[in-house]
Amino acid sequence: MSSEDLFERTLASMHRAALDDSEWLSAAALINESVSAVGHALVLTRGHSLDGEIFFMRFCYGGRRREDFEHTFIHDYLDRDERVPRITRLPDGQLVHTPELFTEVERKRSPVYNELLGDMEAQRGLNVRLDGPAGSDVIWTLADCADKDGWSSDHLAMFKRLRPHIRHLVSVRHALVEADALGTSLHGLLENARTCVMELDRRGKIVAANDLARDILRQRDGLFAPGGFLRATRVEENSGLQRLVARAIPPFRGQGVGGSAIVGGSSPSSRWIVHVQPVEPGLRDSRMRRVAALVLAVRPASPVWIDPGLVALALGLTVTESRLASMLAAGKCVREIAAETGRKKATVHWHLDRIFRKLGIARQAELVRRVLSLQTLNERPRPAGSTDESPSD
Repeated sequence: MSSEDLFERTLASMHRAALDDSEWLSAAALINESVSAVGHALVLTRGHSLDGEIFFMRFCYGGRRREDFEHTFIHDYLDRDERVPRITRLPDGQLVHTPELFTEVERKRSPVYNELLGDMEAQRGLNVRLDGPAGSDVIWTLADCADKDGWSSDHLAMFKRLRPHIRHLVSVRHALVEADALGTSLHGLLENARTCVMELDRRGKIVAANDLARDILRQRDGLFAPGGFLRATRVEENSGLQRLVARAIPPFRGQGVGGSAIVGGSSPSSRWIVHVQPVEPGLRDSRMRRVAALVLAVRPASPVWIDPGLVALALGLTVTESRLASMLAAGKCVREIAAETGRKKATVHWHLDRIFRKLGIARQAELVRRVLSLQTLNERPRPAGSTDESPSD
């Protein structure tokens, strides 16, 4: 099989896996074969430290999920993995070889590098961080190369070629999980009331839409459908949307490619993230034979904001401490907090240590949970243009 044929087979399998979790292992096996890796790990997380949330994690070797590796990583090594804060701070899309994530001393002494990655055949792998949905990070890590000569330029080219499709796979899957619709049939998706669903035929014409999507199209809230064809209301955004549809439904029944775009809504502050996903023939039932592409339109998650004054009052913190705690709960890392407040990272850590002692806690995740628990009391909307500025102590 040529590399192009293998790429198209892998892409088609990834499209099926985005809509149906039972297809995941088949897609994982083809991903490993395409890049000549003995295995790979795919993680969706948020947070730039060991306290970050993990929403999704799969370690797959060949066509088999290695839950034993996942369990060992989470329970025995995560809290001392030197890679985690380094990977999550990488620029979007930057490729890094695994040895580069460890210092020379760590490569000799680190239990993660010598024990975990040794057992997983992953000491000479590849890593990339991708911007994920709702401020999350998609971490894609390959284990060692299956070829005895190691990574070639062809392997790296395939890795880079699959990179945007990995991001799209995770984004579509996340949108379906948020809508409680993962694994739902195409017909069943039309009954979903939590996200906008539209189904297109091979001409790109809408053949079915759920109630929420019909309301949006009727109100021209960023999207409309003259003659039944999906359009963005803003001319400058419509050309990009049409390119997405054309790539998802190519002529002559070629292999479609999924993609996403941001489309402005009816007000300056409202936006839609539009995912256009090819629908492979195997996912079409007798009622949905005409469906060639699926469109999901979701609102970006609104940033969490808790009034620092409320945090200070409820938790007994100073003005500075409550401000830093609110920023941490909003998903900012220590480096970002330091940059935005004009402090050194060591100073931010010092303030956090004071907060931990006051509250009798030991981890950033515990502080975030305490702050977010106040959200129901935070009835006042965030002021327009607010920048979290408050006087220092």
